Amino acid sequence: MDPYTGNLANIPVDKLIDWLFYCIDKKGVLVDEILWEGHCFFEQELPCYNAKIYKEFQSKGINIMERIIDECHKRGIKAYCNHRFSEVELESEGNEIKQKHKDWVIKTWWEEGLWNLASKDLQEFKLDYITRVMTKYPFDGICIDFLRHLPCLPVGKQWEYRECATEFMRKLRDNMNRLGRQVVVGAKLPEGEKACHTDGFDVEEWAKNNLVDFVIGGSRTINSDIEWYKKITQGTSTLVYTCWDAGHVSEGYHNQGSNFYRGMISNWLYKGTDGVVAFNFAPAPYEVLYKLLPPDEIMHCLGSDYIDFYNIFSEETLEDNERKFVAERRGGYPFLTGCGGNNVFAPLPAPIPSNEVLDIKIDACGDFENRGAEIRFVITNAKESCDKFKIFLNGTEIKDPSLDYSYKDQQIFWPDPQPSVYTANCLNSSPAPILEIKSKVDIGLIKNGTNTLSIAVFDGTSKDSISVERAEIIIGAKKP
Repeated sequence: MDPYTGNLANIPVDKLIDWLFYCIDKKGVLVDEILWEGHCFFEQELPCYNAKIYKEFQSKGINIMERIIDECHKRGIKAYCNHRFSEVELESEGNEIKQKHKDWVIKTWWEEGLWNLASKDLQEFKLDYITRVMTKYPFDGICIDFLRHLPCLPVGKQWEYRECATEFMRKLRDNMNRLGRQVVVGAKLPEGEKACHTDGFDVEEWAKNNLVDFVIGGSRTINSDIEWYKKITQGTSTLVYTCWDAGHVSEGYHNQGSNFYRGMISNWLYKGTDGVVAFNFAPAPYEVLYKLLPPDEIMHCLGSDYIDFYNIFSEETLEDNERKFVAERRGGYPFLTGCGGNNVFAPLPAPIPSNEVLDIKIDACGDFENRGAEIRFVITNAKESCDKFKIFLNGTEIKDPSLDYSYKDQQIFWPDPQPSVYTANCLNSSPAPILEIKSKVDIGLIKNGTNTLSIAVFDGTSKDSISVERAEIIIGAKKP
């Protein structure tokens, strides 16, 4: 839960609780744990990190975090503290500690710099703060969110300094073990081995030495490498979770329909994730909030658009309804220097080589019996007058697909460069016409696992690069 601003402190506390738990209290929603972002509800390590909401509650003498934790426990839900390792300043006055302790900071995309785990003094400062919070509040666990803002180690030398991150997690585990109660320790990390190692996280060592009870692999990533995480945690008690950040996502997949979430989560479950984390989702429909606050007092989106949790996070609806499986697009979170969260190894967009076939891998996992199916490409720079295409599914040519050269996609910015976008600027107000290719296919051609969509251009005279922007497999709802 991450509502930053808006006058939530003006809502009676009981009504605020109803709003925060609106989705969770719906019958059939599968929520066991909640990671609470602390800006709104309890004191942060630096005054400039305290959000407006926290200050308003504090001025009224309300300890809203204690009430929220209690409400979680009443519902049989565990409450974890989600701590962003490197936060950015919320106020304009700047960060005196960062200015005073230059060795605590990495100069990078954020003008104040980000925290540097290679500094032992910075480690002690962070550990002291986290331990104080976990002593004061009855959280069931602590999650260190490294992904929210990177880097946290010297740029270009992250893997060289990997022991600094390991040392920090070791000290954190020791501190939590001394609290006198069981405290779960976890971390939100890049989506796979290459990204973790690029950013300096030796997760293999963490799992081997029992430094974490759970890891969240990825945050804005459709294809988290669950198999790698499960392999390195095999034989340990470490759980592997996956996460979707609805506010800052893989480029081109903001605010999708429920079929997209079902496809993504279906893949994750089949690959063995122990749980799914939903981040930056609105707690309730906006009309619920509008009944509690005037519109001019709602100053922030308070998460991405509301999505019916029951329609997604229910085993019954997940299996029976339509699912969409997609190839991931590069780009994710514009506010970082590093690898994790930007999906730098994603296959799309991709140019179609001249006189060659472009193969695109798409994972599609689940029960496909008694369903219809469709495949789909979105193409830029194709010219109706000269370019012709052949498409294939797992090596079988799909004849006579439909071609729409007037198709428009608001999340594709071609012919302009694709920006690093997020919720606030994810839509192109003037999308150019591009090509959509799609076709119904025999469900028997689709594998339960990794599929290959292929495309080639022939008889083309265009000199410009023709690129695939989207490649998708849509599995229909189960027929009665």
